[in-house]
Amino acid sequence: MASWFSQLSSTVSSVAGLNTTVESVKTVAETAKDGQYYGKLDDHDLDWTLASGSSTENQIFYITTPSGGFAFVQLIHSNIGIWNPTISFTCRFYDPSKNINVFKNINMSKFELSTDRRSVKTDNMNITLLPDQQTFKVQITHPELVVSLDFTRVDRGFKVGEGKTYLGGDKGSAAGFVSHKFWPRAVAKGTFIIDKQLHEIDGDGMFIHAIQGMQPQLIASNWNFVNFQAKDAALSMMQFQTTKQYGAVNINQGSLVLNGKLICVSVDNHVELLDLQKDTDTDYDIPQRIKLTWKGKTIAEEGNTEDTKDVQVTMVVTVKNLIDKIDVLAEIPWFLKKLVQTFVVKPYIYQWLDTATAEIKVGDETVTVDGQCYQELVFVSGF
Repeated sequence: MASWFSQLSSTVSSVAGLNTTVESVKTVAETAKDGQYYGKLDDHDLDWTLASGSSTENQIFYITTPSGGFAFVQLIHSNIGIWNPTISFTCRFYDPSKNINVFKNINMSKFELSTDRRSVKTDNMNITLLPDQQTFKVQITHPELVVSLDFTRVDRGFKVGEGKTYLGGDKGSAAGFVSHKFWPRAVAKGTFIIDKQLHEIDGDGMFIHAIQGMQPQLIASNWNFVNFQAKDAALSMMQFQTTKQYGAVNINQGSLVLNGKLICVSVDNHVELLDLQKDTDTDYDIPQRIKLTWKGKTIAEEGNTEDTKDVQVTMVVTVKNLIDKIDVLAEIPWFLKKLVQTFVVKPYIYQWLDTATAEIKVGDETVTVDGQCYQELVFVSGF
């Protein structure tokens, strides 16, 4: 979320190369082999890389509860190449039954990796990946917030192909890249202490390790993210549209977990924004409904492609419950904000959590599941 824009206030004078020539993109789907988009996470896929140059890396843990609650915690390491890295954590805790909706964004200074680069300690936040790579332990200790979470993977994680989209060239010659690794389903348990009040949480989790290997406003003009969690199913979708410099291409990756098993990783997915209405606060056109479709095949086990089945999923979500609308540049000085908005970007993040129904067809069998659907719609720039 916020990691997509943590560098923006530092890049007012860094927008270069924005001409009319469309540069090449090698999408994450094009790194896959034999038409199978599922890529197994290897022993080092969840390592912190701390890529050099202009890059942002983050780990984010989402939690959805059956009763309609929601939370996430995120650690961000942002490096613009010439200044010291910016370290921060963000956290949201939302419980409508108690009328609680809290968001925190805290800057820190310390960032220490473990020897194996899989765990990290900061001033106020620790993330520990246990040796079996099936469980994260997340701790936040701060005067405004105390969090303790156990986050255990259900079945397996994935990446699409090699897990990276390359912008402005191929591997080794690209101007930058975007990387995502996923745990689409997890068991999340723990506690949040907010305003000296203890809140226990027990729900369905989703984890993402993301890297943006270039300045975010040069990567994408907009993003869509979906995290749907139901009793017997989980759906994820992440889509970004590259900037005009890179052809305004929609790059999408998604997954289906059914009955505790990751059965499909797909790229032929689509987001359709319906019944648009202009938000006078931001001048962006905001949907009242969002149609989401996934299309792919079940994962071929051990290369046996003959046993795969067609997978189709459709979900139309009426977005009524806006958790937050975030002006990403709100915290920087007014004159700099106006300069950035005029010449660079006007980033806003819309976050919804709504009940939704997904129709899932696998082969000849169709099931309908009800669950909680968290969505982010992110506007970055018009480049």
